[in-house]
Amino acid sequence: MYYDGETKYVEYKREYTKTILKTVSAMANYHDGYIVIGIDDNLNVIGVEEPKSTKLNLENAINDNILPRPYYEISEENREGKILIIIKIFAGENTPYLYNNKAYKRMDTSTVPINKIEYENLILKGRNIGYDALNYEGKNIYFNYLNDKLRDRLGISVLNDDILKTLGLMNGDNYTIAAALLSDKNPINHAGISLVRFADKGLNIRDKKILRNISILKQFDNAVEFYHKHINTRELINGVYRETIEEIPLVAYREAIANAIVHREYMLESDIRVEIFDDRAEIISPGGLPIGITEEEYLDGRVSIPRNRIIADIFLRLGIIERLATGIRRIKEYYKNSGINPEFLIAQNSIKVVLPKINHKTKFSEQFNILENQLNESELKIMKYVKSAERITRKEAEEILSLKKTQTVQILGEMVNKGVLLKIGAGRNTNYVANV
Repeated sequence: MYYDGETKYVEYKREYTKTILKTVSAMANYHDGYIVIGIDDNLNVIGVEEPKSTKLNLENAINDNILPRPYYEISEENREGKILIIIKIFAGENTPYLYNNKAYKRMDTSTVPINKIEYENLILKGRNIGYDALNYEGKNIYFNYLNDKLRDRLGISVLNDDILKTLGLMNGDNYTIAAALLSDKNPINHAGISLVRFADKGLNIRDKKILRNISILKQFDNAVEFYHKHINTRELINGVYRETIEEIPLVAYREAIANAIVHREYMLESDIRVEIFDDRAEIISPGGLPIGITEEEYLDGRVSIPRNRIIADIFLRLGIIERLATGIRRIKEYYKNSGINPEFLIAQNSIKVVLPKINHKTKFSEQFNILENQLNESELKIMKYVKSAERITRKEAEEILSLKKTQTVQILGEMVNKGVLLKIGAGRNTNYVANV
């Protein structure tokens, strides 16, 4: 398994040098791994001439220079008639593991020092707590929005100190960071959500809303309201049945928003970004993967290590999320028969979920052919425009019909009453889309 080339989990060294200790630190901090001594950068097997003394030097160097002492095993293997030394390093629980007072991590096949936030996360991991469990220094915070949710879902009428402690929102006489985030006026300024609806292929902003200094529960609800404002939901009549068609599956969108709120890195001073385009929605969450989960495990959707355990537990209790580790699978499930797939793009400091809009042009064409003989000349002009542009504004309809505002509004209103068009948005943001 460690002869297929260097990876994030395997490093080759021609010979023993103290730079190996940086990689020992990196692997002990984040994941199991191997260091193979006796193979050069070109994958040539060089071997180790004095394996016994080299192993002794390695053992002494690790024990004397890595604090706290990591768990590792050193062994020999014969390869092409030459002796290799294999160091297996196990991910430790007492993070951070330091070499020369620095902690390291693996970046592909390189070993690099970690930044301040990553270092603080390793400290929290070593203490077996999340950032949201740390004490919040403020005192005057209130939970009316949370209380309403708990009353509706769990029948909890009053949030007294005992219940707050049970929920992890109080630690002794102190509130936790989770409490601050869930409080009505959420005093953590960078813990917000930026909602943007772009027009013209992302060149212009049609609508924008910044959610800040409100409970993260209210942020979730407002983000869902933004969906209903800008994502089309249509009713398709198929024989005697009525089928609801969503451009983006609401459940997939809700899961992506909930995952972003629950798993984001709250130490990063950056908002969650929800960006809706003509062909997709993107949900960008600050922070990469939590320590201890690989990209493959995340994408498979079967392993979950919540970065914010208290928040995750409350969202679970309120039914906003289901069982942990099911969010990614649910998002994929709702695109299963659509012919397109969501994307999950993982970077060092962010995770982006891309939810493409499901193309209903085929169904639109079928419905358009049925309606063609039932519409008058003006209505046909509007529908032909909607067929190509997917939506129309009142002003665009005026120009197409060469009519004034009052007459145009009347025609659009009649088409809505007939069930041919749907009106979405309000005021200057009003659009009309085909109800197919």
